[in-house]
Amino acid sequence: MSTPRRGRPALTPLARQLALIVAVGGAAAPVLAQTAAGTTASTTAGATAGATASTTASPTATATAQAELPTVHVTAGSEPAYRARDASTGALGDKPLQDTPFSVSVVPQELIENRQAITLGDVFRGDPSVAPIGDGYIGESAGLTIRGLHLDLLEGYKIDGLAIPNWGSDVPLEHFERVELLKGLGGFMYGFGAPGGIANFVTKRPTSKFAGSASLGYVSDGVLREAIDVGGRFGANDMFGARVGFVHEEGDTFVDGGHIKRDSASVALDARLSPNLRWSLDGLYQQRNVKGAYYGIIPGQDFGAPVTEFVNTPRTLDGSQRVASKGTYYETEIKSIGTELNWGFADDWNLRTSYRFTQQNRGNADSAILLLDNAGNYAENQYSSYSRYHYQHAQTMATGKVRTGGIEHDIAAGLSWQSLVQNWGNFSGGGIIGYGNLYDPGQFVPTGLPLSRVPSSDVLYRASRIEQKSVFFSDTIKFNEQWSVLAGLRYTRYDQTGYTPEGAISSTYKKSPVTPTLALMYKPVQPLTLYGSYVESLEAGGSAPLTARNAGEVFGPLKSRQYEIGAKAELEDWTLNAALFQIQRGLNYLRNDNVYTQDGETRYRGIELSARGKLARDWTLMGGVTLLDSENVEASPDVLGKRAYSAPTFKATAYVEYAVPPVPGLVLSAGGQYVSKMALEANNSNWVPAYHTFDAGIRYSTKLGKTPAVFRLVVDNLTNEKYWLPSYGFILTQGAPRTVRASATFSF
Repeated sequence: MSTPRRGRPALTPLARQLALIVAVGGAAAPVLAQTAAGTTASTTAGATAGATASTTASPTATATAQAELPTVHVTAGSEPAYRARDASTGALGDKPLQDTPFSVSVVPQELIENRQAITLGDVFRGDPSVAPIGDGYIGESAGLTIRGLHLDLLEGYKIDGLAIPNWGSDVPLEHFERVELLKGLGGFMYGFGAPGGIANFVTKRPTSKFAGSASLGYVSDGVLREAIDVGGRFGANDMFGARVGFVHEEGDTFVDGGHIKRDSASVALDARLSPNLRWSLDGLYQQRNVKGAYYGIIPGQDFGAPVTEFVNTPRTLDGSQRVASKGTYYETEIKSIGTELNWGFADDWNLRTSYRFTQQNRGNADSAILLLDNAGNYAENQYSSYSRYHYQHAQTMATGKVRTGGIEHDIAAGLSWQSLVQNWGNFSGGGIIGYGNLYDPGQFVPTGLPLSRVPSSDVLYRASRIEQKSVFFSDTIKFNEQWSVLAGLRYTRYDQTGYTPEGAISSTYKKSPVTPTLALMYKPVQPLTLYGSYVESLEAGGSAPLTARNAGEVFGPLKSRQYEIGAKAELEDWTLNAALFQIQRGLNYLRNDNVYTQDGETRYRGIELSARGKLARDWTLMGGVTLLDSENVEASPDVLGKRAYSAPTFKATAYVEYAVPPVPGLVLSAGGQYVSKMALEANNSNWVPAYHTFDAGIRYSTKLGKTPAVFRLVVDNLTNEKYWLPSYGFILTQGAPRTVRASATFSF
């Protein structure tokens, strides 16, 4: 909204637009009517889009956006903070969120920075459908669930739409311009993967003009972070672009005896080979070592430990308390390189060919804390291992529009090839290194070697290989301005092979499924979309853990189905979303007799409500609620009718910012979340109590001389709430304690 002068009544949006029509005359009325309908973007929004366009945009569209034409813009107000209008949707191509019949949440870099987010869990803390299941300083990584379902560690993470492995690591957020979260099944859009959702990280690309920033950050109790980000264009007619980023993070974490060292770097290059043809290349590297982290706290009976009594969920611990022995560590290394050729070969038609290779190395000597009784006595079982994942993903996709009579067809078709090779270390093993008490932890000598000291070629063997070859096609049929239908199919040849350490084939699984998507969309008025959608998906089958009686057994793919009805509204100052969904997923779990099995089905039913926008001239509000009913509807008697583990029945979030009028550049913020109790195991023998946290922050934007600067301070978990985070059917980790995050960013 535009800001009214003091002492005069504010006009409603409709009254303002009518007044403008009268003022400029009948000739301008059609233009202003288009603006009122939301089809003409504001000057501010257009400038932002031009500066941050990603590689998925058509070269033709990019060239058009950058052409300097004598245009007159008439706007009623500025774009609401943190609004996102478009998202990548895998096999559907780039789509306006209003034309996407699924639930998609997009968090831009500005909000990531203002909330001082470090992990993916921090990014989506304000999303009512997302719940954390770990912390990156306390545990191995900061995982999350979406609608009560875990994000797939090998299929659920993408960079610019292409798959990467992310087994127990935290992707460095500093190198991405936004993060997109598809909630629910991604079978047609992305291929095999767990039905929780897809997290897509969109790479920062060269800016239209030379620009950069340098940041210095702090996280309690002694972690310092330095970062630099520089980019721009050069050459004749700015033909070439480059952007580089570097991050170093090191210091003592809030965990007693904890320490982190993280280094990451990124580069993004592109070349405009012609007005309609662009080539890009990007690379990402990160090495991250966390000391004092542990695998989790586990009731002994869930891990096959000799317990003296049935062990219940223990009382909560402060997140800063050390549990594992000092010197335990978890280390990951990520190397990723991607390239794309983007060709606008005809009006409304685009062809993109892309490839990404990613290698993740993972080494650890961290501990499972096995509770032996309800007094808190435990055995510290330290497991040392080394593993490596190679992921290749190549894809060619064409998108375009055709008309048949009065009907418009939005076509997307392509081919995809994915290969994932898992290599494991021959020396992997574990053992009890000591006994202690949860409320007075012991200190024992850790085992294992740091990642940098582990020889790679002579200790690894290929444990498995998964290959997917897919062809996909979709048609979004637009009958008129109100009605449209989406129909899509993906055919996949799935081939999974397991190997012994000696190189012999231990197991094989082949399947050629067809996963469909069908949706109906209706727009009664331009800013509102009503939709209903159906999606099918498959995910790689589970494998029995080392502690199970059938350790190492690998199961075939699991099938999931999703039904969703929703509404999306893009108003002048607000974005509103509502979704009613049901997900049916195959079930795998550890039975009471310590046998890992895959049979039955879990059903997730829920409703999501969220909003983002302006409360008034100086107020921004985001938040929502999710109600979830999850139940094992087909399973063995010990889990039948039980609630799905790690799935809260209710979550509510709120986040508000206030721009202080007397002090330009000063913004105060506050937020909070409530998460209901959750089942720890599939048989619901233990529960994790509900918890709530509150956050507060302040930032100040100013200039030091001619240098723009932003100073930020955020305090998470103001009341130092003690709480547990559950994950993977039997694992507990501490929630983070009161944490101070501060930073200063200077732009040039």
